Amino acid sequence: MDTSKIIVFFLLAAVIAGCSANKASVRKDPSQLYLKAADGGFVTVSELANGRDATVLVFWSSTCPCVRRYQERVDSLLDRYPADRVRVIGISSNAGETFEKVLKTAGDRGVRIPIYRDEGGFVAKSMGAQSTPTVVVIDKAGNILFFGWLDNEHLPGDSSRKPWLDLAIEGILNGRRDFSARTPTYGCTITKSVFGSPEPVHSCSHCQSH
Repeated sequence: MDTSKIIVFFLLAAVIAGCSANKASVRKDPSQLYLKAADGGFVTVSELANGRDATVLVFWSSTCPCVRRYQERVDSLLDRYPADRVRVIGISSNAGETFEKVLKTAGDRGVRIPIYRDEGGFVAKSMGAQSTPTVVVIDKAGNILFFGWLDNEHLPGDSSRKPWLDLAIEGILNGRRDFSARTPTYGCTITKSVFGSPEPVHSCSHCQSH
C-alpha cells in the first residue's frame, strides 16, 4: 500500500471514530432528558414534546392512592383534547418500584396513557416534581407552563372544585396565560436511592382525603 492510500485509510478511520464519539456524547448529553418506553427503547422529553402545543407529564406510581383516584380524570384528557396539539404521558420516577411492576399495574387497571420510565429520577429532579401525581405541562420549546395538580377536589362532586389543569390546557391552546401556572401539590413522595432500588416507601399526604 502506497503512502497516499495509507493516509486516506487513517483519515477515514478518524472520521468514523469521530462520528461514533459524537453519537455517544449525544446519548449521554446531560441536557437531554431520556425516558425509557415500554418497548425498551429510549426517547427524549424534547422528542415527545415536539410539535405539540402542550405536553402533559403526569408523575405516576403503582402504589400511590392519589394516582389511582385520579386515573379516570387523567385518561379522559385523551378524549377531550386533540392529540395533534396535546400529548399526555405518565412518568415513573420512583426508585422503590420496577418499571415491570409499573407497567403490569397500569395494564391491570386499564390505564390508557402511555407510561415511560425515568430511571434515576433525573426528569423528576429537573422539573422539581417530588410527589405523585404531580402534573407538569411543557410547550414544544420545553418551557414549563403549568406545575401542580389536576384540581383541588377533596371529594367527588365537590362544588368548590377548581379544574386547575383543564384551565391551563385550555388557556395554552387559546394563546392565553390567565390561568394559575403553579398550584399546590400533595400525594405520595417520589422515592430516591443512591444504591439501586430500595423497598417501596409509602409516604403520602392528602391521598385518602384529597
